[in-house]
Amino acid sequence: MLESIRQEWERERDSWMDLWHSGKFPLRHTIYLGGGTPSVCSPRELHPLLTMLIHDMKKAGMEPAEVTMEVNPGDITIPYCVSLLNSGVNRLSIGIQSFDDDHLKAMKRRHTGRSGKESFYKARTAGFRNISIDLIFGFPGLTISLWEDTLRQAVALGPEHISAYQLSLEPSSPWGRKGVLPPQEECARQYALLQDYLQLTGYIQYEVSSFSLPGRESQHNSGYWLRIPYIGLGPAAHSFNGQDRYANVAHLDRYVEGIRSDKPARTYDRLKASDVHNEHIMLQLRTVHGLSLSQMEAREGSGAMESLLIQIAPLLEQGLLIKKEDRVFIPAGRFFISDNIIRDCLLPL
Repeated sequence: MLESIRQEWERERDSWMDLWHSGKFPLRHTIYLGGGTPSVCSPRELHPLLTMLIHDMKKAGMEPAEVTMEVNPGDITIPYCVSLLNSGVNRLSIGIQSFDDDHLKAMKRRHTGRSGKESFYKARTAGFRNISIDLIFGFPGLTISLWEDTLRQAVALGPEHISAYQLSLEPSSPWGRKGVLPPQEECARQYALLQDYLQLTGYIQYEVSSFSLPGRESQHNSGYWLRIPYIGLGPAAHSFNGQDRYANVAHLDRYVEGIRSDKPARTYDRLKASDVHNEHIMLQLRTVHGLSLSQMEAREGSGAMESLLIQIAPLLEQGLLIKKEDRVFIPAGRFFISDNIIRDCLLPL
């Protein structure tokens, strides 16, 4: 599969370099190895691909400032991390999820709470100075006190970045088969504790699910909220070229055969003007900075901006949105219901 990813990059490289050099978009030069489980690959397997990607970007004057790789705690050793650093990876995202062994078993995770912590220490010992950890809340059995203990242990590690997500059920999981989740009121309490605890311990929330120490926001993920074009390589990878979105087929054999035959197996989402309008609103309102009205006016005209202000007037009156000078944003205390708020800001499809 890695050979097919290399071939896909070589196939697409020149057209994407032209796009990035067009001057039409603000750029963030990053690489992100994630989705799936890239840490099951050895550094020896990953090194040629990373070397090629970084070399090609440097040659084009786009040296990546951030090269992130997602890793499972059980895959981490000190030599493994040293090899990643030597290959150009400078940021890790570790899927710790929880420090409670019973919860980890229910999630079908391979690691324990102890080994999750040990994986972090190994990455630090190897030399990583930019580490993000993932946590999950809103699942059966997670009480407020247990969640507070999870946050305490997470902060004690001292990661530069923390991502926290509410559990979404997979039908095949034990919880999914039971179809039981905590009440949304309990999940909202857990989310509020997440916000308050991380703020008190020096973390800044910059997006619905993302918190970082000052200046350590994920540059790669922040590019998504700005609709900066990006290419995704590999099965099920998504790309955005500034106009349309497309996704590679998830089936491994079909993906490999498509690349081999120079006919990539993909699905395309041709964005209409209303889609672009909605994407700007949806993506920007996920961030603490919110939506820029002046940018909308420059993009779509004063009529679009005025129509939006009329549409969101009830939300402003209810305090679900705040308008301050040029920007409209969701107050932090309402982020838990951001999906509902954003939905009321969009044009009907």
